[in-house]
Amino acid sequence: MASDRDTIAACATAWGPAAVAVVRVSGPDARVLAERVCGPLPPPRHAGHRRFADAVGTFDDGLVVYFPGPGSYTGEDLVELSGHGNVLLVERLLRALGARPARPGEFTRRAFLRGRLDLVRAEAVLAAIAATSARGLALARSAADGVVNAEVDALRDALTDVAAELEAALDYPGEDLLVPADAALAERLFALATRAAAVAATWTGGRIAVEGARVVLAGPVNAGKSSLFNALLGANRAIVAPTPGTTRDVVEASMQLDAVRIVLVDTAGERDSADVIEAEGVARALAARAAADLVLWCVPPGAAARGCARGELVVPTMGDVAPRPGAVSSRTGEGIEDLRGRIVAALESETPGDVGLVLVSARQAELFARVAEHLHEAAAALSTAGIAVAVELIYAALESVGELDGSTVREGVLDRLFARFCIGK
Repeated sequence: MASDRDTIAACATAWGPAAVAVVRVSGPDARVLAERVCGPLPPPRHAGHRRFADAVGTFDDGLVVYFPGPGSYTGEDLVELSGHGNVLLVERLLRALGARPARPGEFTRRAFLRGRLDLVRAEAVLAAIAATSARGLALARSAADGVVNAEVDALRDALTDVAAELEAALDYPGEDLLVPADAALAERLFALATRAAAVAATWTGGRIAVEGARVVLAGPVNAGKSSLFNALLGANRAIVAPTPGTTRDVVEASMQLDAVRIVLVDTAGERDSADVIEAEGVARALAARAAADLVLWCVPPGAAARGCARGELVVPTMGDVAPRPGAVSSRTGEGIEDLRGRIVAALESETPGDVGLVLVSARQAELFARVAEHLHEAAAALSTAGIAVAVELIYAALESVGELDGSTVREGVLDRLFARFCIGK
């Protein structure tokens, strides 16, 4: 059975032909196994050129760096061997090392278990790997530098203070301990809850920055959605025809808009239809619209005006046929560049600007939201259920705060989190 005390190895670079491949080996036998392949290791943290050999003979050469624990990435002895990026050579090197193959995220998991980083910083590593934009990389860097940890620590300290004050009131009823009145404590708890909820709300913008956004073209039949889809992409990906209901399925394509990576989605025109296939296409269109980060509602000439709902941009189409304010023309290109800018602005507006940080983890957003819920309930309990109930709710909030940085965390949470990492990280 796999153990956290096993010596593990994996390729830390992309699997496939490349100039260089880096193989990591970490654990109590890392040095012994590496020396079996390449001979004596260079001094710690110095790169040395070595030949790689197994029982058959020399098969590659490259650079070797030894990081003794506990000052390594994983907190244990770790060796990185950089050889040529041929899959056959990498496989042979891993066989020669003889360590257990690492599971996804196991190197970073060991770093967490040995106190080299907490869960907030571990998720910052994941965000840095997954980021699809420069802004996503910047947010991951900010999280790695401790901006979220500072928020967690401040929240923990504030809640501990309130809990201590309420515990004193419970332990010494009737004593003049200068404990603030219930109304003042409730106000503090409401303020902390509001702050936690605001932090949780930043995840929408963080997710878009890290993972990218889904932008869905929707509207009635013959609204010019497929033509606009092609115009925004700058390529003919969707079929365009004058026949109503040409688009029967969801068509997707990735593109970069300034600093935002988006998946652009073309959908079937929305109308009632007795045609089974078209009706299924409309159902898929509605589902795509519901899952979108932004909807471009396309309005053809002569269609009824439509107000702009949250998460939606109204786009008058076929401006070359019927000029209207803000109209675009997929045929002439008029207004297309301006629409690209409006899309980016709408997506960037999803990030609240008054919190001072942006989360890059759904797990963290869920926990901040849970903290906010507990604190709202605790504040209300002070005037209804009483101090004892309020204290228990504050402790529940503190437990969620502990889960944020991993000071209190269950094994199943770790399994789910680190399974999202690539093998070798």
